[in-house]
Amino acid sequence: MNPTAIPGLGIISTMITPAVLILAAGNLVTSTFTRLVRISDRARAMMGILDAARARGDEATIELYTRLLHAYRRRSVLAERALSSYYLSIGLLVLASLSIAANRMLNDRFPWVPVGITVIGATVLLVGTVSLYLETRITAGALRDEIELHERQSTEVSGNRQKSTEVD
Repeated sequence: MNPTAIPGLGIISTMITPAVLILAAGNLVTSTFTRLVRISDRARAMMGILDAARARGDEATIELYTRLLHAYRRRSVLAERALSSYYLSIGLLVLASLSIAANRMLNDRFPWVPVGITVIGATVLLVGTVSLYLETRITAGALRDEIELHERQSTEVSGNRQKSTEVD
């Protein structure tokens, strides 16, 4: 059956494209919100570690965790930007879907309106994804720094144990 034979079916078929992008953006909202919560939890834990390191006078840990907290601040900004972009994208794509229906009811007088809104919505979706890409890069660097500190501290502890057994 030809979709143009039933006008409503043609409109609904055309409205599917923004709907698929809306679904994708919704999934990204969920995962990004989870990331933002994890960033917050981890930053709070780091603040506790940093306070304990300050109390001990552990300069290496103070330096690393101060640097990591700055990275976590940047991560939270990027995740927040991504989340905002995804919400805005959803709104624009819903508007695009509605503009498709309105344009069809107006006998396709303004075909550029739904196309333009869809392109803007997809571009905003891309901006959010780039923000998450950058956040992921910061995450990987921070993890490597934490592992490196842990390895150094483990080596120092092992070295101190060896020295104390040699003295005994």
